[in-house]
Amino acid sequence: MIFFTPNNTFLIVGFLLTITLYSNPAANGAFEVRIPTYDQEGRINWELQAKEVDTIDDGVYSAKKPKMFILENSKPATIATSDSGTFNIGKGSANGSDYMVVEGEGFEAIGRPWTFEENNEDARNRLAFSEHGKIGFEEEVDSGFGTGVVKNPSHSSIDTDAGTSEFSYKEPEFSKEYPTTAFGNKIFLDDLGDGKRRFILIEDVYIKMMDLDSNSSMHQFSTITCDWAEIFLGKENNSTFESFGKITQIHALGNVKLNEPLRKSSADELRWSQQSAQVDLFGNAKVFHQEWGEAKGEKIIILEEDGRAEVIGGNQGRSRVLLPPLNKN
Repeated sequence: MIFFTPNNTFLIVGFLLTITLYSNPAANGAFEVRIPTYDQEGRINWELQAKEVDTIDDGVYSAKKPKMFILENSKPATIATSDSGTFNIGKGSANGSDYMVVEGEGFEAIGRPWTFEENNEDARNRLAFSEHGKIGFEEEVDSGFGTGVVKNPSHSSIDTDAGTSEFSYKEPEFSKEYPTTAFGNKIFLDDLGDGKRRFILIEDVYIKMMDLDSNSSMHQFSTITCDWAEIFLGKENNSTFESFGKITQIHALGNVKLNEPLRKSSADELRWSQQSAQVDLFGNAKVFHQEWGEAKGEKIIILEEDGRAEVIGGNQGRSRVLLPPLNKN
């Protein structure tokens, strides 16, 4: 193993490794490399490991098969791997055009091209996919996204959307099936510290949520499509819920559509939080129930307790329409 010190000098361990280094055809290259970076207290902040590294400039390296270990409290909080990448150790940044797979507590993300920024102004660090990406979440959304019996599964919204989605690319696949998945043309993964994460999705956003509490033998889903979305993972401020690794907030903007097997809703904005236990739809809000028809209002509230939809209308928000819950079977 070859180590780089903070001054980027080599510490070559072992005679055989020395021979391997000298046999590298690249003049400034090295095999099986580990490059740690340090915070102001002298603790390892994040670490790059790679099968092969070539020096491009002072502190700038081209890496093959890089693996980044991003630490929090001296433990790896995020592991990111790719086939290649360019790393500027001094600036704490990196980028690559190949797919990157990111694994963290409660999620897995895949996308390309990718970038990395240490000490982003809004986060401890930021990973981003600039063309398309996807995220799988370990936990289902424990919310009021009510689901019900699909009378005609072949024509359900989830089947139609998934079949025509531009995000149906095959490679690479998630390592396993996730109950909640999210897709977007651009994705930002922000590490907020203390186990909190923020995922920002931009353009052609599609969120698919499985209802694991349904008694139906078939999987039941709710979906959200929109122009922009923000998903938070980890405990909310002042929350009493145990939320480590769980989705705690969803915020969606722009042409928002919430599709459930028996009900479709739309609005300019959607907000949900684990703490509020309800879905709030704002601006040009509409709800269409297959059995009870359509209602419109300034705001629609979908309650977690039983999935009832409460439509609030009028300039002063005084008139109300209550739509029955979506019964689960």
